[in-house]
Amino acid sequence: MTKKSFIKGAAILAAAGLISKFIGAMFRIPLTNLIGSIGMSYYQMAYPIYSFLLIISSAGIPTAISKMVAEYIALRNYRDAHRVFQLSVKLMLVIGISTFIVFFAGSSLTARITGADEAVYAIRAIAPSLIFVTLISSFRGYFQGMQYMTPTALSQIVEQLGKLILGIWFASIYISKGPEYGAAGAVVGVTLAEGAALVLLMGMYQRKKKEIHYYMKRTPRTRPVISNRSILMRLSAIAFPITIGASIMPLMAVADSLIVVNRLKQIGIDEDSALRMYGILTGSVSPLINFPAVLTIAMAMSLVPAISESYVSKDTINIKQKTETGIRLTLLMGLPAAAGMAILSRPICALLYGSLPEMEITTAGQLLAILSIGVIFLTLVQTQTAILQGLNKISTPVKNLAIGGLFKIAATYILVGVPEINIRGAAIGTAICYGVAALLDLAAVLRCSQVQMKVMNHFVKPVIATTAMALSVFFSYEFFNGVIGGNRATLLSIAVGIIVYAVMLLLIGAFNSYDFEMLPGGKKLEHILSRLKLIRS
Repeated sequence: MTKKSFIKGAAILAAAGLISKFIGAMFRIPLTNLIGSIGMSYYQMAYPIYSFLLIISSAGIPTAISKMVAEYIALRNYRDAHRVFQLSVKLMLVIGISTFIVFFAGSSLTARITGADEAVYAIRAIAPSLIFVTLISSFRGYFQGMQYMTPTALSQIVEQLGKLILGIWFASIYISKGPEYGAAGAVVGVTLAEGAALVLLMGMYQRKKKEIHYYMKRTPRTRPVISNRSILMRLSAIAFPITIGASIMPLMAVADSLIVVNRLKQIGIDEDSALRMYGILTGSVSPLINFPAVLTIAMAMSLVPAISESYVSKDTINIKQKTETGIRLTLLMGLPAAAGMAILSRPICALLYGSLPEMEITTAGQLLAILSIGVIFLTLVQTQTAILQGLNKISTPVKNLAIGGLFKIAATYILVGVPEINIRGAAIGTAICYGVAALLDLAAVLRCSQVQMKVMNHFVKPVIATTAMALSVFFSYEFFNGVIGGNRATLLSIAVGIIVYAVMLLLIGAFNSYDFEMLPGGKKLEHILSRLKLIRS
């Protein structure tokens, strides 16, 4: 099977992630206008328990499959690589059907717990997608293990497009019966979109099947037969700690919901204001720090099989090279995103949430400025988690994130209770959580990979380029705000920052030829930049 660079895989997934995020944002705006705030509340109430069941049923499976498949392929054992996929499909079908039955049967109870009996229609409408999503995770994991990222990327886009088109269509059909039916119609669209993504992946698997069987026949028959039980036990052993890790941040969100509002009320803030502050933090600001993470999530998905392949082959040179590149590219993405968000925190919130009162926009800006620090650490956590998973240190990042989570709970409880800090304490707690986890992960990565961090390439050059970008953003915003003002000044200063940062990276030689090696069109771009002496060999 064709070997592909993790950089190319990350680029494909990052592009798909950005497109998917954009389509997802486009979906929410017309849906809110169509079914109203009450309808959106029913739509949202279908998600908490569904999301929890989804994490339990499929969070660690794609990573576990991709890791095992990559390891078997590295050993030229294509037969057992395919058996991992076949067994995972059977396992995920059982898990998907089981969680569907539990969720559907408990839909009335779930609706009552949320305090809105009418949400039962949306809950029932989303239940079948548990079957689709668990099966999707098997196909994606298999393709990612082969370092073939296009199916995952295309299925993500199909999911979002299907949700946008079918969700709005069904919501418009049923909204005349009431907001609860409009919400259920939107959720039917989501479920059908997941089904469409599964059909696409099954079709791409059928197209790839001839090549898969060709390589399976090349697997030597002298290899010892690995039992189905052994494969399933190892799959579970890898997936379980990853699933626990994926549950940590949702549990931290639950902890926030129990701590923040109550602590705000204890320092004399009335309940309505406390709820508004909490809503600004969780609904308006927290999602923004996940946008830069789209790029590093894509890199992480690509890094796991790439490093697993080198690890099982005992290729220490490639392990070091991929680890070094992953961390360096993460800093090149995380640092400018954090700096830009910090400098333009209030203008960005005014751009996105202009309908909010001035006081709430100011609060949102303050919270974003704090959380922007966490962006650097969050992106590092994602990349380093993937590296450690590839190096077979599955539980290490889980423990580190759990430690960070404990720091977050303590910091949030203490700081939110300080009247002068109030809601900002929760944002500080989140930044501390990711900071602690990132530093612990970094220590583990350096110890396990034995990579030597180059201060100039990993820290000095990214900081120089980020500083130049930050200054250009600050002064260009001051200029444009004085000339044209408003949201146009924000957008223009962001554009200036992107251009300055890109130019600075080339001028200081922040990239090397390996970074371009397997990017689409990277060879030609590398040749041009090499002739201009803008990249290192």
